[in-house]
Amino acid sequence: MELVGQTAIVTGASKGIGYEVAAYLMLHGADVVITARGEEELRTAAQQLSNTYGRRAAYVVCDVSDSASVTRLFERASAELGDISILVNNAGNSTLDTIDNLSEADWDSVLGTHLKGTFLCTRAAINHMKSRGIHGVIINTSSIESVATTRGNAHYSAAKAGIDKFTEVAALEAGRHGIRVNGVAPGVIVTPMTNEVTTAEFQQAWRQTFSVDRFGEPADIAKAVTFLASDYASWITGVTLLVDGGTHLRGLPDYADHLLGDKG
Repeated sequence: MELVGQTAIVTGASKGIGYEVAAYLMLHGADVVITARGEEELRTAAQQLSNTYGRRAAYVVCDVSDSASVTRLFERASAELGDISILVNNAGNSTLDTIDNLSEADWDSVLGTHLKGTFLCTRAAINHMKSRGIHGVIINTSSIESVATTRGNAHYSAAKAGIDKFTEVAALEAGRHGIRVNGVAPGVIVTPMTNEVTTAEFQQAWRQTFSVDRFGEPADIAKAVTFLASDYASWITGVTLLVDGGTHLRGLPDYADHLLGDKG
């Protein structure tokens, strides 16, 4: 699964899953441009990646929901590290509330980051690759919540389900240019953010949904992304790969019951 000679952009990559994806792509030979909104964390992450893996790592501050910011991302990334052949759309955010209490601002923020951000970056990547004759790869981060349902996360689930269908259409359109488009759909992944927003009771309830009896780790998603980016997946496009320990076989615990208390 060597990626030597490839340059990747990974959005939402200053920490968590995005950082691990960048690390695995570099481990297999790619140079990587990481993006997020916070410059200090990005700078530190890029330096750590470069020092650890001996490949080139650059960073560009970017708001993926803003088209001008995305345009600057591709301009700066290609100027620093050359033609982009891999894009991983990983930037994300979330809040938790039932529909009757969900604010318009939270709806717009979550849909803007996940769904609009995936569209803007994918559009930029396809145009970049087409103009340079690059047979590239785009990988979109979906979620178990695109196929399983829970109260309290309508905006997030809607965004991720939209990404799944967007991935299929993008694969149809981009395939004639030699560009593959796929997705990964993580289950619960243990990160510092996961531990901050969940309770021990909720984590135990979620663990009971697994078929593989352990929580997922960022590396589980990074390995799947690296496979899809590689020539081992050269005849795979338009699919979203569930990486969830089997949660989709049993269903999600109810977020509202566990995390919203009386508001649920």
